Amino acid sequence: MEKPEKEYGKLSLDQFKSLTNELPEIRNQMQELPKLIQSTSKDKINEILDRGFYWANVYEFPFHEQLALLICALGRATKLHEAALSNDPTQAAIDMFKNDEFDDWNGGEGGVFQKKDVIGLTIALKRNILSIMLFHRTLDKMVEDVRAGIDTSLFQAVRIDRSIVACLTFADRIAKADLENDKAFFLHLRSALKGPSKKHWEAYKDLRYALYVLRESGFNQMSDAQLEDLLVHKLRLYPNVPSARKNLRKQFTESKKISTTSK
Repeated sequence: MEKPEKEYGKLSLDQFKSLTNELPEIRNQMQELPKLIQSTSKDKINEILDRGFYWANVYEFPFHEQLALLICALGRATKLHEAALSNDPTQAAIDMFKNDEFDDWNGGEGGVFQKKDVIGLTIALKRNILSIMLFHRTLDKMVEDVRAGIDTSLFQAVRIDRSIVACLTFADRIAKADLENDKAFFLHLRSALKGPSKKHWEAYKDLRYALYVLRESGFNQMSDAQLEDLLVHKLRLYPNVPSARKNLRKQFTESKKISTTSK
């Protein structure tokens, strides 16, 4: 059986909509998680989140490996492999995870994972998505930058996830700054620890995510008319204004300059 043709690289329009339609729910979950933790008893939290609960070192791995770890922790590696063998792996994967409550969870693949692992890896995924929405890139790419001596990426990553300071690459850089008494570094770090600024939140969050998905799907060339049709009329991620084509072209061009997980 021939594989279906896709309008946007590896994705059909419906699949693209399915991915972008999840963004409001992801944002809502990010806002609700602290409230959920605060409303849970300390005994229950200590039972689930005992020693060793932190996910910062996961960011040292490429994003696709982070996803693989989460799939294994959820116990869905076999099902995902079966989906990959189907006529349309992308649709099969979307269908597999849609409305999956994971009622049969029992320690993930091999029974070696704990609930805290699933929680940490899920948080890491959501923070990566937020990073894409604000800065066009996943957090592992920022870790690569920090290894190369680019402090700007360190401060951006800390705005996304303050716990990332516990990963080895960031800990090394912070230790060096402390040894050198680098006051300017710690002023920037203090600012970053406050989280995303109002300026960041007002950026084209969903639009940036859509552009990232386009690049990861191997769809790197689009005319102004195609960009407007997809992002304004079909996905409704950008307002229908006279300057839409010009602004979308600028965003699309800028996004292609930034390294993605496939490179």
